[in-house]
Amino acid sequence: MAIKIGIIGSGGMARHHLERFSAMSTAEVVAIASRNEQTGAQLAAQHNTGFIPEWAHLVAREDIDGVVICTHNDSHGEIALAALRADKHVFVEYPLASDVGEGEAALRLAKERHRVLRVSHPEVVSNEHQALKEKISELGELLLTTFVRLTPGRGARPEVLFNLPISGTPAHFFIYHIYPIVDCFGGAASVESRAAYDGLTESGQYQRFVNTLTVEFKRGGIGQWTWAGGIAIDTAVQNERYVLSEGTLSYDGDGWDCSGDWGLIGLPVFDSPQPTLQQLWLSEIQNTADQPPCLKDAEVALEAIRISLAAAP
Repeated sequence: MAIKIGIIGSGGMARHHLERFSAMSTAEVVAIASRNEQTGAQLAAQHNTGFIPEWAHLVAREDIDGVVICTHNDSHGEIALAALRADKHVFVEYPLASDVGEGEAALRLAKERHRVLRVSHPEVVSNEHQALKEKISELGELLLTTFVRLTPGRGARPEVLFNLPISGTPAHFFIYHIYPIVDCFGGAASVESRAAYDGLTESGQYQRFVNTLTVEFKRGGIGQWTWAGGIAIDTAVQNERYVLSEGTLSYDGDGWDCSGDWGLIGLPVFDSPQPTLQQLWLSEIQNTADQPPCLKDAEVALEAIRISLAAAP
């Protein structure tokens, strides 16, 4: 029997998930909800499914097993909580929530009600990330992890991304760079942050930004993140380092390298078949009849927002 799904949102990610789920025999998209009635109705018509203007009405439907949340960051926690209270399984675009209390409540509800709560971080199905974790386990204790990303211009969606009330601080909408490090090294014992915004208006929009985070991990070691966006640079730049007691993993845009007493070698990544996140979510829902769902992904996502939201002004 197909798992009946409702999708909330009608932007690019909603379209992406709708196409993925529509191609699966184990899923049936029965409704789409969107505050933008024009794009929501068009998307529903294209896929021959129902349209509901209010997401709360979709969540309340008894013929829906799971809800996919593809809205702006500021509404993720509210919708996830409502869906879990209605005994729905939840797949939510990252970040899990824009309030730590909402994230904690969502995880607690998922445990109490045996509902699957999955956040869209792809590391759980990434061969590269699994290879990194395995190598990290061989290289001793963490000393330092660093991340730097510099991006030009404001991108195609400045009203969404460069907007504090909707997307949160840059650390929060760049949370997909925090999650994998938390998955490798655990949560933070303390967080310090700095942020500067150029052209910040009363509505929370801005033109350029610099955001830094420094964390002390509970297990030991320091983590540092730096993001700068909307700046005068030709192309985006990104580099990462995981400095451990027995070696260093480095990324400069063209795969990971590992250095140590042995010299410098590329990190081998085996191309093992992996499910998509959508397939994984559906299989987890099917398994809840026999066992409680694994919520490790949601727990890591919660630790990640604890760090990203500590950067709020």
